[in-house]
Amino acid sequence: MKVLLIILSSTWKFAATFPVAVYVFHMSFYETILYTNIGGFFGILISALVSKGLIKLLNTYGSGLIKSKKKIRKKFNKRNRRLVYFKDKYGLAGIAILTPVLFSIPIGVFLNTKYYGHRKISYLYLLISQIVWSFAYTLLFTAIKVSL
Repeated sequence: MKVLLIILSSTWKFAATFPVAVYVFHMSFYETILYTNIGGFFGILISALVSKGLIKLLNTYGSGLIKSKKKIRKKFNKRNRRLVYFKDKYGLAGIAILTPVLFSIPIGVFLNTKYYGHRKISYLYLLISQIVWSFAYTLLFTAIKVSL
């Protein structure tokens, strides 16, 4: 049951799973790496499929949802400006690096699919980033656990 809980929680919020795996469930270094990466992999896979469908749906029916004769200008609020700034400044590498840490996996995969979905290698960047962060988090939390 604890393995399933770690796998399911790492599909959604990857970074928050490590303290639970190491401190609460007393998993070993290799168990933590294995189960969080399995969950992260499934999170990326499921989020990519859902994101592709959602983007396709919004592109097809999104403009027809609002019926108006006036042309509606896109609204730029603080959040939209921040996303565009982040995409322009850091690009695919920034999204891949910060997805497991700052964003949750579904949000990072959605941004990746929206802006870089035509490049199949972009999903590989997400997986590599997830594996690297998995090792970093597991090393950090097991070192803290040993020192306590």
